[in-house]
Amino acid sequence: MGQSVWVFKINTRRGWEFEQYFRSRARGVYPLGDEGWIRSASSLRFLREEVKRGDVFLCYEADRKQLVGVASAASNGRDRGQGSLLDFCPPREAVYLQNPLLRHPDLDHILAFTPARGRGTVQRIDLDEFRRLRRIILGKNPQQALALAGLFAGDRQANA
Repeated sequence: MGQSVWVFKINTRRGWEFEQYFRSRARGVYPLGDEGWIRSASSLRFLREEVKRGDVFLCYEADRKQLVGVASAASNGRDRGQGSLLDFCPPREAVYLQNPLLRHPDLDHILAFTPARGRGTVQRIDLDEFRRLRRIILGKNPQQALALAGLFAGDRQANA
């Protein structure tokens, strides 16, 4: 099986935005999501049981209603009591989209961006939804296609 695809949602009004990650000069993995930040039972279960190193993460700012970047997990998800619950790849390996995708109309077809799927920080993106979403991301950001392909390379099922 290939990588799983997830959305990691934040609310910038809580004092943090993804630009801090994407613009960081950190050379190593980037710890993300401590116990005080992620409280949703479903998000904690996904991190503890399902998120694996190499999975793709779509970085979404919920209050701004835009998908701003793509990263990969540099660790398996962790349980409470172990510091950060996930490590993202070093920022230089992630892609900060030059043209973010908007909730309407770009993301309308994806349940993880709707209240119907819940409001948790970490939500699964179904592979059929991701196939279409990948085309939209590449269509709006053709100049970043090579870097995005590197993140999507391990996603054999979505490339099928």
